[in-house]
Amino acid sequence: MIFLGSDRLGFKYKEVVKRYLVDRGYQVNDMGPNSEKDVDFPKYAEMVAKKVIADPYFRGILFSRTGIGMCIAANKVKGAFAALVYNEQLSVKSREENDTNIICLPSEYLSEDSAKEIVAIWLSTSFSGSEDSTRHISLIRTIEKND
Repeated sequence: MIFLGSDRLGFKYKEVVKRYLVDRGYQVNDMGPNSEKDVDFPKYAEMVAKKVIADPYFRGILFSRTGIGMCIAANKVKGAFAALVYNEQLSVKSREENDTNIICLPSEYLSEDSAKEIVAIWLSTSFSGSEDSTRHISLIRTIEKND
């Protein structure tokens, strides 16, 4: 299951990527918003992150103007590993090295086609399981436990 959320400035990209994913057979749950009306984006980041952490196979995609605030908000949820991704290389690295379960896409800095390509790559890339990456993720989880 892929959970989607956005702010008003990411709404259009959310809708484009949602259609793209559904057309490719993915199960998608759009957490909102349902229009380009101004919203408080942290609540959408939180809703998506809380859904994603419930199952290791769930993924989340958040859309906003810069992606930065969405990423910060999502990462406040214990177990969320969100990354700001704005090119194909970071899409791969975020999964291979950091085992991200959420990506945040900056609508102001991507074309619709680039957003779709980043999502496709991210969804098809697996965690490497390398010794370094596994150790680093373990250290990150230790920080979460200490908060």
